[in-house]
This record gives sequence, structure tokens and C-alpha cells, in this order.
Amino acid sequence: MFKVLLVDDEPSLRLTLTEFLKRAGYEVFAAADFQSALLLRDNSFDVAVIDINLPGRSGIELLQAINSRETYVPVIMITGEPNLSVIPEIVRAGAYDFLAKPVVKEVLLKAVGRALEKKLLSAEKERLELEIKQRAADLEVRVAERTAELVEAHDRLAHNGRVAALGRVAAQVAHEVRNPLFSLLLYSTHLKEELAGKLPANQLEIVDNIIDTINQLSSTTEQILDFARPVRLALKPVDLNYVVNSVLKLLHAQISANGVTVQFDHGDSNPTAMLDEACIRAALLNLLLNAVEAMPTGGILSISSTTAADMLTLVIKDTGSGMSEERLKKIFEPFNSDKASGLGLGMPYAKKIIEEHAGNITVESRVGEGTRVSISLPVEKELK
Repeated sequence: MFKVLLVDDEPSLRLTLTEFLKRAGYEVFAAADFQSALLLRDNSFDVAVIDINLPGRSGIELLQAINSRETYVPVIMITGEPNLSVIPEIVRAGAYDFLAKPVVKEVLLKAVGRALEKKLLSAEKERLELEIKQRAADLEVRVAERTAELVEAHDRLAHNGRVAALGRVAAQVAHEVRNPLFSLLLYSTHLKEELAGKLPANQLEIVDNIIDTINQLSSTTEQILDFARPVRLALKPVDLNYVVNSVLKLLHAQISANGVTVQFDHGDSNPTAMLDEACIRAALLNLLLNAVEAMPTGGILSISSTTAADMLTLVIKDTGSGMSEERLKKIFEPFNSDKASGLGLGMPYAKKIIEEHAGNITVESRVGEGTRVSISLPVEKELK
């Protein structure tokens, strides 16, 4: 039921108009003056019918007060004096319509009906404007999200392109160096055999140092070539917990030497997925070795594995020295290492292997608080 505010100081007219409106199906709230009408304003009227001449403050002032409200209410003004000079003032005050006394029932109901249509159209307009505003805001959010995704994808492609180009160059250099290194190793080994028994042990030690250096260089070239080679996954069901335990056994000596305590939470799930066991083992070896080396004076290495829906998650945390934000940004860039003897290929290689499995790897770190590596892998992945 629509609500009508009726304000007129003549009791008989007020009663008559109220009856007209009630019989037409409206809920009517009647008032005799400005103050009484203000007390009724909180009833959320749909239409107001107001006499211009009210005791105390005028009907035009009440019109202005109603129009100052946030919600639009069409106001019909009633005048007993057909004075055309007040019409501009009524219009400026925001009146929707005006009626001259004596007020005829049909004229009143038609005016209120038109005002009500105006009210409904105004409310619908506000609703549509709000809906458009909300949709525009939602669209801006989606555009911003999509733009961020595109920027991230572009940066990832650019990064992968730089990594691929750098890998090709490094692989070419390593390939050119590998054969001469192999020849040097043969010559040095032959030289050691020829000089055995002819030179004192301290001089033969020089030859041993040459051989060790050549072996180190050969190992470096093999690491570069391994990183640059395309990955061909041989997928099969693999228990990730088994792989983690086997890598921890390989690192047992270094874990003990550094005084690191290992906490492995296997969870209640069975973390089995379609993986290339050798590749995942190599990736985890790099990640766990980094964690152990980050704690040279002891600490806690925490590992946890969980399975949820179609994803397998492995989290590796250490209590080491952590990394700066600047260092963290470059963690997956090849040949970018802060280790004196490192090539900086461990983390890029791990990322490469995990992404080849359609997985994801993220690293969080703070200086003095340690590092957290999170790996997500799909439980099932088809061969390409």
C-alpha cells in the first residue's frame, strides 16, 4: 500500500481529502501544520499533498524540507488563491504539481496517481543507476585482475625467453669447453702416470690439483648442459614422501655436519602423483640442499606433504638466515647465486621441472627468519 502525506490546516478539507485517498487504496498520514508534518517524515511517504498556506511556517518551506531528503518524494501543492505569482516559487522549490481549491476528487486522485508513477520511475532509475555503477565497479575489478594476469603472463614469457636464450648460449659455451676439458683430463692423468716414482709426492700433488680442477670444470659444464636440455618426462605413479626420504638420506652427512634437525610431517594422506621420479628427485635435492646450507650453524628443517582435491602440496621451511626482498625477486634467474661456488642453477632447474609437471612453486623469505618453499603438483598429468 502506497503512503501519502496530507498537510492542510482546514480540518474539514483535510478529513475529506483523507477519505478520498483512503477509498482509492492509499495509506494516509494527515497533519495540520509544518511541525506536525515534520514529525511524520520518517514514515517513508511515496507522495505528499501540501497546502501552500499553513500556520506558522509555509507549505513551500515544508516542500523544501521534503526535497532536501535523500529519497525523492513528489510533492503536490494546494492553493486556495489562484495567484500565478507564486507558481515560479513553487517550481523553484521543486514541486511536482499543484492543485487549486476547491479540490475535486477525480483531479486529486489523477494528480496523486501521476506523482506515484513519477516516484516509481525515479526509484527504478536510482536502482538502475546503482546497478550500472555496481556493474561498472565489478567490470573495473575484472579488467584490473585480467590486466594483472596478462602482465604476469607477459613477464613470465619474457623471463622464460631470457632464460631459454641464456641457457642456449651457456649450453653452447659448455659444449665447446667439454671436449677440450676431457682431453686435458686424459693428458693430466697420463702425465701423472708418467711422473709417478720420478717426482716427489709434493710435486705430484700439483698434478692432482690440476686433475681436481679439471673435474670441477667438467662437472660445471655438465650442470649447464643439463639445465639447457629439453625435459622429457617419464611419468608414473610416485610416492612423494618416498622421494623426500630418499633425498634426506643422500643429504644425511651434510644435515648432521650442520647440526640441522629434520621434522617431516607425512600427514594422513597418500601423496602419490604422476611424476618423473628422477626429475622430481633432482629438483628436491636442490631445494633441500639450499635449505640445509642456509643453516650452517644449526636449525630446523620442516617438511610437510598434504593432498587436497586434485593437488599435492609439499612445503619446505628452514630457520636459516633468509633472503632480502631484492634477492628473492631474482631467486629463479639462472646464474644468479650468492654462493661462492654456486652456479645459480638449482632454483631455476627446480622451477623448470615443477612447471613441466604442470605444477607451481612459490618462495617466501625474510632476513633472519628463514625461507618457505611451497610446491603444488597435480595428482594426475598426462604425457605430452
